[in-house]
Amino acid sequence: MQRPWLKLTSRRIGMLLVLLGFVWGCTLIHLTLTRTDQSDGGEALRKKILTMSREYVKEVAKRAESSPDGLLEAPDEPAAGYGFDMKKGFAVLLDDMLKRLDKLEGRFNKLDSHNVNKDKEDAPVSIKSNLEGVVHPESCEIPNAPEFPHCGGKMEWMKGFWTSDPCYADYGVDGSTCSFLVYLSEIESWCPPLPWRKNFTSTASEEPGEMASLQEDSDPLLRMLSSDKSLLWIKMRVERMWPQWVEAANSLASSLANRKKKRILIHLGLLSKEAEWHFGEKAFDGGPLGELVQWSDIIASVYILGHDLDLSFTKESLKSKLEFDSQKNKGGCPIKGKPPADIIYIDILGLAQIKKTLGMAGIQHYACYFRVVDSFGTEPEFNFRPYAKQRSRKSPWGGWNFNPLQFFTMFPHSPDNSFMGFVVEQHLNKTEIQDIQKIKREHQALVYGKNDYMWAGSGNLMNNIRKHFQIHATVAKNNDDQQQLENVPSFINNHGVLPSEQLYDLLKRTKLFVGLGFPYEGPAPLEAIASGCVFLNPKFVQPKSRLNTKFFEGKPTFRQLTSQHPYVEVFVGKPHVYTVDIDDAESVEAALTEIKNSKVDPYLPYEFTAEGMLQRVSTYIQKHDFCSPHTWPPESALQVRLSGNGQSCKQACQDQGLICEPSFFPLLNNKDAMEKNGIKCNSMDDMMEIYAPSKNDGTGACSVQSERLLYSCVGQDPDYQRICPCRDFIHGQVALCHDCL
Repeated sequence: MQRPWLKLTSRRIGMLLVLLGFVWGCTLIHLTLTRTDQSDGGEALRKKILTMSREYVKEVAKRAESSPDGLLEAPDEPAAGYGFDMKKGFAVLLDDMLKRLDKLEGRFNKLDSHNVNKDKEDAPVSIKSNLEGVVHPESCEIPNAPEFPHCGGKMEWMKGFWTSDPCYADYGVDGSTCSFLVYLSEIESWCPPLPWRKNFTSTASEEPGEMASLQEDSDPLLRMLSSDKSLLWIKMRVERMWPQWVEAANSLASSLANRKKKRILIHLGLLSKEAEWHFGEKAFDGGPLGELVQWSDIIASVYILGHDLDLSFTKESLKSKLEFDSQKNKGGCPIKGKPPADIIYIDILGLAQIKKTLGMAGIQHYACYFRVVDSFGTEPEFNFRPYAKQRSRKSPWGGWNFNPLQFFTMFPHSPDNSFMGFVVEQHLNKTEIQDIQKIKREHQALVYGKNDYMWAGSGNLMNNIRKHFQIHATVAKNNDDQQQLENVPSFINNHGVLPSEQLYDLLKRTKLFVGLGFPYEGPAPLEAIASGCVFLNPKFVQPKSRLNTKFFEGKPTFRQLTSQHPYVEVFVGKPHVYTVDIDDAESVEAALTEIKNSKVDPYLPYEFTAEGMLQRVSTYIQKHDFCSPHTWPPESALQVRLSGNGQSCKQACQDQGLICEPSFFPLLNNKDAMEKNGIKCNSMDDMMEIYAPSKNDGTGACSVQSERLLYSCVGQDPDYQRICPCRDFIHGQVALCHDCL
């Protein structure tokens, strides 16, 4: 009698074929995995096989579960427990299949991470695949590293909220302490690198890359700047100044060797049609030039330094260049894969355009790549959105949550931001500089005010000046009839808006350059001083700020201007600059008499020369890295100082002939560092305030900063002494220390 389990049925034959097919599939997978020269198509095929096999096994299991006796037909004379044993055996078989698929998938991941033919630049970051095959402790402890004071707090946050955003799981976070530490050390840089992870990095393996070399041929750049009429003024300036750039680059050639070539995207939001500001078009009709001057010099610097330059000035082009895979990059985690650029120079208007088109996710994904050109600067208390909201620090320009050093200013306003600057165009040759006193007309003055409204209330000042000087002006005329200018006195020799060459020729022959109090901190006073003029700088008896001046109302800074041009007041001074109260007739008269009898040579601070800007910009490009823990300037430059009660670190360092360096704050933000520097603390606490780290002189209690975006050189409180990280600086190059190059 034929045994029941040997009886062939259609279902048993089908099951046999299924098992044979599955064995064949596994064999095929094994063969494809053992090959190392697969194309992208072969790789996709392997992954497809795995996916289909897994789905097939699950479907088989589903059908087995729904059948009373599994997939096998019940025998005619079943033995007791036969169906249960068959189901149990089949379940074990399916479970074993799934485990084997898991192992195969693990081999895929490992193979992918080491495949020499894989495009490493486009490979998304995966700490999960990096964990495979790595010997690591079964449990991880939170490291005690003073330079990473927020590691513990971020670990606690991750424990409670890592499931709140799917992007953490996409990076391989699985709820374990080890995965938290890997993520926080390699992806977001809140914790120190882990010793057992030294062979892995958070980004695709960095290729040696191409080295940058100087580009002296300006034709490709000028063609790029010919693409739109809004760029015409910038193009003209770059073309006019190109010989200066080439001379400066050649002068620095030896120090500009061995530089990595970077992909740099520059987006000029202020020139976009969507902004409707028409900066480019108005540049020839008396419109503001400061921003265009700075942008043109950034473009020229990046290009001549030999980097790959990509230019954008419309919302559509910016969106296309920054478009990211929203499926691959979900939530608020850093971007996966190769970014569209190594550095993105942009303005606040450009950031607003990204926010509008790509949302805050677009801002978050590219946050560490941004370099925000921001004329007046953004202070930490306006930059960090939660603090600004809590303290009612309202500003349409703030709340970006960047490292404050990512904001690049026109002048070195605050050490909390980076000083970008610009180049003062020089028009005096060596012979003219030597004979400057022969060129100058002793009694000629030129007024700094190109719009009629700027002259309002200047009648008394003009009357005082006309006693000593013949007064010239370059005020934009409403039409050919000068009488249409309401505020410009009739005795003023107004030339109207002059082309650059004629304006600089006028400056060569002028001895006194007169400020009216506005515009604030423009480039013109430095251009005049470089041409041998003396600048009469209006002093503000009541310093101007967002608290009392409409112009600064929405600016994200509490900075107080003590004069029309604080930079030349502090860093230049007499005999080139006389800062006086222009409403005080006696002070004005004394200054005019002294200026009239003086002989002053042209002067220009090194940081505003083409050579100085190239040195500064090149150093920033090579050294600034806001995507990882900041390691520049070098720690050797740190000098610790304790401020007076209510004094800011900016002032405390300045009093010692130093500069506050916010990059060093994390090194001082712990008890050990404070005691090492002679600061005794009766107790310790942490606070989210712009004046931490600090010490309460009354109680002896020390406070550390709990939010790294609130490290501030300008923060102060009457009850606290600031613990200040200072550094030295190169004379004429305040942005750089002696060990910075």
